[in-house]
Order: sequence, then structure tokens, then C-alpha cells
Amino acid sequence: MPAADRFSTLFDPITLRLARTSLPARWREFVAALMSLLPARLRALVEGNDQRLFLLRQGDEVELVAAGRRGDAPLGRLPLDDAIVLDQARQRLDDSAVPRWLLLPVSQVLRRTLALPAAAEPRLREVLAFELDRQTPFSADQVSYQGRVLSRDTAAQQLGVELLVLPKSRLDAEVLALGTLGADLAGVDVVDADGRRLDVNLLPESRRQHRHDPVRRLNAALAAAAAMALLATLLLTLANRREVRDDFRSQVEAATVEARQARLLRSQLQVSAQAANFLAATRASRPTMLEVLDDLTRRMPDDTALDKLAINDDNLVMVGYSSAAPALVALLQDSPLLVEPALSGAVQADPRTGRDRFTIAARIAVKPSPEAADAPRP
Repeated sequence: MPAADRFSTLFDPITLRLARTSLPARWREFVAALMSLLPARLRALVEGNDQRLFLLRQGDEVELVAAGRRGDAPLGRLPLDDAIVLDQARQRLDDSAVPRWLLLPVSQVLRRTLALPAAAEPRLREVLAFELDRQTPFSADQVSYQGRVLSRDTAAQQLGVELLVLPKSRLDAEVLALGTLGADLAGVDVVDADGRRLDVNLLPESRRQHRHDPVRRLNAALAAAAAMALLATLLLTLANRREVRDDFRSQVEAATVEARQARLLRSQLQVSAQAANFLAATRASRPTMLEVLDDLTRRMPDDTALDKLAINDDNLVMVGYSSAAPALVALLQDSPLLVEPALSGAVQADPRTGRDRFTIAARIAVKPSPEAADAPRP
């Protein structure tokens, strides 16, 4: 199987599913409504001329019918036995680049109506090739055939298909009868008894003359330009979104750095405040040196002298001379600033001064904090 056929086979289920829905019909209605909104000149430019010249042989004459989007227009008849007239007509038709189609009456073709499964629609021509042996006395290489879908039954999953078969010998005879006009045909269509064309092409693919439509090229160029513009718009939008995202990220990173610095400063401030509060609370809970000296001065008798006064944290040590050293402990016990005053070591008599040398140790009374003072006692 060719690569193109294998590639198209992948899309057969999707095509079949779409054909079973109303989406294709709605799409055609949408395109028709959109085209109706365009001005006449622009609509004609977008749609293209789609002009075709049909040749209908009637005896020794051929009738020329011009077909386009606005309908059919008879152009006249030409005698088939006048070679000069046919050559001139062909030259003018070649200059106009309008595709020529042979139009055959319906009596020239064999028609059969078939009921096929809906799954056969993507491969309709291949299925009809197998039906030729059953429906006609010809083989596939002896005829030119094509099928057209007449109806679709979504409930029963059935297709109503009409098979049109034209023997190649009859086709060659009709083309030969046209003379020089029969060369370079683009297709062969069939007209029924009511004068309506069946919109089929019974000319083999190898014998079809393909003409390039400039309007179609223009439409393709416009479609490509629109696709490129859309792609550029999407890329520009994506680039703008990325730029905005990068700006947001930079702002978030800057805000994160500022928040981290603020948290660091707040932590430092809290530590400094706690240290300051601790020092202030410590100072507030202990009496000052002046208060301690004032209290000791008022409580010590006049015959007492101090050689040394040392305060280390909450411990107080006094070394001095007194006439009544043991009585000093009782005097210091009444002090609100000292706790547990006691003699440290033995009292020694000093013969030079006639007084006793003593060493008294005590603790500085610590005031309770406001929180501890307000707390309920058990």
C-alpha cells in the first residue's frame, strides 16, 4: 500500500464519525452564512469563478454551455464536420483557460442503486470496484465508473449509493466524435432527463486535463498568509505572556528577598528588645549600689569600719572591724535589701585597734517581676 494510502487510512475512523454527525452540514451552513456577509465583489474573488464549458453532442453538432456559480448560459452550437471552425473554437477555448467537460445523456451510462454499510464511505471507489462484477457484465479495466452518495441512514448505518458505469469504448467514441474539441478534457459529466447534471466525473484520472485556477492560488496564498499571521500572533502573544511571567517572577523574587530581609531585621529587633528588656528587668529587680550603700550606712554602728565591700551578681561580701561583730548579723537581717546575712569564718581580735575583724556574706534581695507579682499564689 502506498504511503499516502496508509496515511489516509489513519483518518478513516475520524472521517466516518464526522460523517455520522451533523457537523459537516452545520459547517457548510456556517460557511454559506459567512460568505453571504461579504460584498459581492469580495465574495466572487474568494469563491472564484469555477467556470466550466460543457460540450453536449447532438447529432452532427455540439452544443456549448457555460456553467458557473450564477448558473448555466448556452453559448451556441458548432458543426462537427467543419474542422476549421473546431480548430478556431479550440484555440479560443485554450486561450481562455476554461476547463472543458463532455456532457453525456443519462442513456449512455449504466446506473445501479446499491445499499452499502456506512463504513464503506471512506473507501467507496474500492468497494464499488468489487461490485462491478456483480452488478455489470464488465470488468474494472473495461469501464470508467464512479459512485455518488444518495442518502445516509445513521440509525441503520447504511448508505444509499448510485453506481454510474461508462464503457471506455463508448467514451472513446464520444471523445472522437468531438474532433479537436475532445482533446484535453477535464471531465465527463452526465445529464438526466430533466436537464440536471449529476456532478460526477467519469473521465479516468490519467486522461483528465488539470488547469490551475489563479483564484484558487490567490485563495491558497491568502489562507497561507492568514495562517502565518495567526501563527505570528500566537507566537507574539506567547512571547508577551513569557515576558509578563518573567516580570512576575522577578517581582516575586525581589519581594521574597525583601521579606527575608524584613524577617531578619525583625528577628534582630526581637533579640535586641529581649536583651534590652532582660537588662531592664534585671536592673529593675535589683537594688542599685547607692541604695545598698545607703542601707548599710544607716544600719552599721559608728564603731564599725569596712575594709572591703564586694558585690558579685547577687552575692555580697563585707570585710571590716567592729566592736560587736556578732551583733552586725542581727542588724543586717532587718534590711530589706539583704537576704540571709551570716558571718563567714571566725571572728578574729585585732590587738592594734582593739576591735574584731569579721567577714559577713549575704545575698542581694531580688524584687519579683510584675508578671510574677500578679500571678496567683497556690
